Amino acid sequence: MNLLKANIDEKNSNYMYKIIQTIIDTCGPRMPCSPQEAQAAEIIKKELELVCDEVTLETFSCNPRAFLGYIKVDIVLVLLSFLSFFLIPLNLFNYWGYIMSFLSFSFNLISILILWNEFFNYREFIDPLFKSRTSQNVIGKIAPHEEPKKIIIFSGHHDSALQFNLLTYLKIGYPIIIFIGLIIMILWLFTSIFVLLVMITNLLNYDFFFIFALILFLIGIPAFIGLFFFVSFGEKANKVPGAVDNLSSVAIVLAIGSFLKNHKESIPKNTEIRLISFGCEEAGLRGAYRYVAKHLDELKKFEVECINMDGIHSSDNIAIIDFEPSTRTKHSKIVIEKIFNAAKSSQIKVNASALGGSNTLEKIFGQVTGGTDATAFSKSEIKAATITAMNLKKMLEFYHQPTDTSDKIEEGALERVLKICLAYITNDS
Repeated sequence: MNLLKANIDEKNSNYMYKIIQTIIDTCGPRMPCSPQEAQAAEIIKKELELVCDEVTLETFSCNPRAFLGYIKVDIVLVLLSFLSFFLIPLNLFNYWGYIMSFLSFSFNLISILILWNEFFNYREFIDPLFKSRTSQNVIGKIAPHEEPKKIIIFSGHHDSALQFNLLTYLKIGYPIIIFIGLIIMILWLFTSIFVLLVMITNLLNYDFFFIFALILFLIGIPAFIGLFFFVSFGEKANKVPGAVDNLSSVAIVLAIGSFLKNHKESIPKNTEIRLISFGCEEAGLRGAYRYVAKHLDELKKFEVECINMDGIHSSDNIAIIDFEPSTRTKHSKIVIEKIFNAAKSSQIKVNASALGGSNTLEKIFGQVTGGTDATAFSKSEIKAATITAMNLKKMLEFYHQPTDTSDKIEEGALERVLKICLAYITNDS
């Protein structure tokens, strides 16, 4: 059967949009580890049970507010560092200057270590400081006709982001505030190192450093305030419907299962298809990391390829993420090439780029874009890549905001990515 000529558009299109709206209407915003996220997982599980041979819901625990909560911790540490420096002239007791300069440096160093581990490596570095909660991954399996030798995974995530206040209220000010904050943190770290060294050698010219520190501090105040309130406390942050990010991808995953149920002959005879919806992607990819850690030994026994999807919004901007700058993650050349071939056979234009984009401004922005669930696989040397479809100019209107509703998904975007995924399967026959 030629899947490209199969009547998939109308039936699957209606299904995809309907399931997106059903989850939004039933569950509402679904921040990581919330009851709404769990409710969405149950809906997805029931849908997969209609089309898969085996469906499991795997619960796991994590500390969901640690991933963005570290920002508040870092801001407090940086402010303590400035305060320690400004207190040096008090000279309250012997070695006071040495102690204050050492504290200033130490607070800075700790803040950088937290940032490096929590964001740039997605490690659970200070997570135990935050409350542990429960989330869930939903896994559907479509068994092959013969003994499995290969597993193809199609994945998305059903949790929605915490509202990014800077994006909601400042739009383009979002990256500006972030970069100002990062630059000041780095400059102040090196300054505090130098202050400590010259203090030890009794060569400290405090007046000079005071003026420099004061300028940094005054410039940084708007950034510090903005970053401290990057996300709101508690339930106030749970305002994002998450239609584009990422029910769009979940809908495609479910539609793959729905189509294959009626066209099992299109599945390669030794290939198992896994359809996965991860929880807690917005909490630092915790669901994907938990899944890979739990199933790593099993996955290593097979030839595994993961086609992850994230943010399917634009019908004309479909891209394959080959590199994720924030975490320095390179994805599989094999999977990327196969996605290209699937798109070509489907007569759909795609391009490959780093997460964030390819031009100079987008590459700079890409340094702080975070990661996708494919990272958890690629970091464990399991072949993976992510398909996305974002118009970055329009993204500022809805990304991680209450305006991320189903009307933001352009006509044809879901259908085109679905066709690519189905062609990926049949091309592998």
